[in-house]
Amino acid sequence: MIDPNVGYITQAMGHRSAEDLLHGHLPWWNYFEGLGAPLAGEMQAASLFPLTLLFAFSSGLLWFHVCLEIIAGISTYFLARRLSIPVLFATTAGILFSLNGTFAWLGNAVLNPVCFLPMLLLGIEMIFDASKTKTNKGWYVAAIAIALSFYAGFPEVAYLDGIFCVGWAILRFFSIPREFRLTAARRVGLAGVVGGLISLPGLIPFYDFLKVANVGSHNTAGQAIESLPVHALPMFFDPYVYGTIFSNPNVGNIWGGIGGYFTISVSALAFLGLFGANHRPLRIFLALWTFFGVLGAFNILKVRLLWNVIPLLKNAGFARYIMPTCEIALILLAVFGIMDFATNKRAQRLFMATTVVALLIVVWSALEARALNRGVPLSHDAHIIFIGLDLLPFLAVFFLLIAGSLAKYRIAPFLIALVVVGESLLMFFVPTAESPKQITIDQAPISYLQKNEGQYRFLDFAVLYPNWGSQYGLNELSAVDLPFPEAFTKLLESQLYPGLTPGNQFTIHHGLTGIELLEREVLKHFKAYEGASVKYLLMPSSVVILPQLTKLGVKQVFKDSLAEIFEMPSPRPFYSVKSNTCEVGSGGESVVNIAKVVCTGGGTTLIRTELDMAGWKAFVNGKPVPITVSDGVYQAVAVPSGTSIVTYTFLPPHEKYAVIAGLLGLFFLIGVWIRDRRKTRIWNEENRPTSHPWLFEDEDGSTDLPFDVDEPEIEIVEIIEPSP
Repeated sequence: MIDPNVGYITQAMGHRSAEDLLHGHLPWWNYFEGLGAPLAGEMQAASLFPLTLLFAFSSGLLWFHVCLEIIAGISTYFLARRLSIPVLFATTAGILFSLNGTFAWLGNAVLNPVCFLPMLLLGIEMIFDASKTKTNKGWYVAAIAIALSFYAGFPEVAYLDGIFCVGWAILRFFSIPREFRLTAARRVGLAGVVGGLISLPGLIPFYDFLKVANVGSHNTAGQAIESLPVHALPMFFDPYVYGTIFSNPNVGNIWGGIGGYFTISVSALAFLGLFGANHRPLRIFLALWTFFGVLGAFNILKVRLLWNVIPLLKNAGFARYIMPTCEIALILLAVFGIMDFATNKRAQRLFMATTVVALLIVVWSALEARALNRGVPLSHDAHIIFIGLDLLPFLAVFFLLIAGSLAKYRIAPFLIALVVVGESLLMFFVPTAESPKQITIDQAPISYLQKNEGQYRFLDFAVLYPNWGSQYGLNELSAVDLPFPEAFTKLLESQLYPGLTPGNQFTIHHGLTGIELLEREVLKHFKAYEGASVKYLLMPSSVVILPQLTKLGVKQVFKDSLAEIFEMPSPRPFYSVKSNTCEVGSGGESVVNIAKVVCTGGGTTLIRTELDMAGWKAFVNGKPVPITVSDGVYQAVAVPSGTSIVTYTFLPPHEKYAVIAGLLGLFFLIGVWIRDRRKTRIWNEENRPTSHPWLFEDEDGSTDLPFDVDEPEIEIVEIIEPSP
């Protein structure tokens, strides 16, 4: 997979969220990341997304992705059926979108909302199809899809998917009779409002966090014009034209921005589908969206600037996040093309032309890649594998040509569908085939830290990367995230690691060089690290610690073949006081929000080395007290003389209002659904058929039903009796 955040965030944070939920705690705060950080507000963890509970299992990430792909496939199938696409080709569409390039290449939170794109389109289609009836099923589906898209944890993708769906809805608005448009528009609007309300408990913590967060390059001018290099274009049609992911150092800059691919067979059939007659406006919309989406991804003719006119898009990673909508657009065009081929002689003639064009594109892609592939060192086995990958698109086109030559046989459309699905399956399988078949985890260093760390923290030196402390319930100062607490960024810049770039990635870069750099920073800012409650340094066994650190009292306390752990001499406890006449203790190693302070003299200030942020509240003996900031980041609370029990709670500042709004939206949806079910049942009981079970008329002769009824065709046959 391209993005390492599948490990840093999706797996580690997802597991932490699942653990919190299963232990009866809402995942508002992550105590194990850095100095502490919002968990639900971080968004990428998808903390409130129902499927996140799967991360509680050892193979949770696998089943999480499988479920997303199943939802994508089933939703696309039913969407295609709504578009009057036959079962075979609708099944093809479902399989293709469940194996799309985004699912194949990206394993992090970017792909989470993708499966709800066809579900939202399905809801919109149901709304417009039922605009002349009283059925509300469509807006239920659309509202649920909107809410789940945001809970899935990547609002940029959900937002771009939403823009695509708005364009689709506008197109469908003008495709129905004028007298039904108001009803359809009202239901689409209702779906948007209710779906938005239900999603507020997930969106509001994110909004509150953004106000005090480092968002990396997302607020820079460069993001507004960021685009893919032109030599990435062949990968849209031949995904492995430069080899497998990160195998070719000459194109290493591509992988950070690309978000998927099309395959050549899908592209050839999409080109064919563009010329069909039925659903003509929709086909044009799908083609134009893909065309301008690709132009924007490469910023050809400055098209990215046109996309930036849409609010918030100039701060988004457009080139990567536009891909799911372009993929579903091309897949739908492709199945339209197969359907046309099966029913239209003209399409059968065009098929050969579009396939030849596809062949030319594959040849161009191979020639374009030659210069960047030249000189890349490959083993004998890798060379054979890459030859096979190079041949795949050519074989797909070849089999398309063979299938097209069999147009007079009924099996030809099935063979075409088989070729398209086969190519997509093989392309999807490549990253999976490269994955490790078995992983052995050295549990010994983890177990040592779990037993001895308590409420202190450890600092990682490329052994247990961020944010895997969250996975194992270990307080880890190292952190990688986006959004990232701005206060922690400032502490890193001023006291822990001046010059760290980027500021939201406090981790080891560049191998041994990065380890040595971090060692020097610890040496320079030794007291600041101890002040952040860092008790342990986790290093590879192959690294020799700087002698200057051992002279300061750093000593080895654990070592095995993989890792060694060093203990700092005087780390500040998680809870500490400024007065010598006071003693402090916590509620236990697993209770980080309770402290007991005993002062025999006057009062004192209790310091808690947890990140201060709006939403934290403190109580001394049950009475609320203000939290002030110590050292620019830590929490400080004044306590009186005597014995005090200090407790802390965290809730995103506006979350209670978001929960109320979300529950109102959910109860409204459930209530309307129950009402409609009851009305339908009563109507059925009062209008039981007598002679014609498919025909129910009102007093004015109209058939206005709360559900759709398909009337069977009646054939009138004249009976001629034989003459005597």
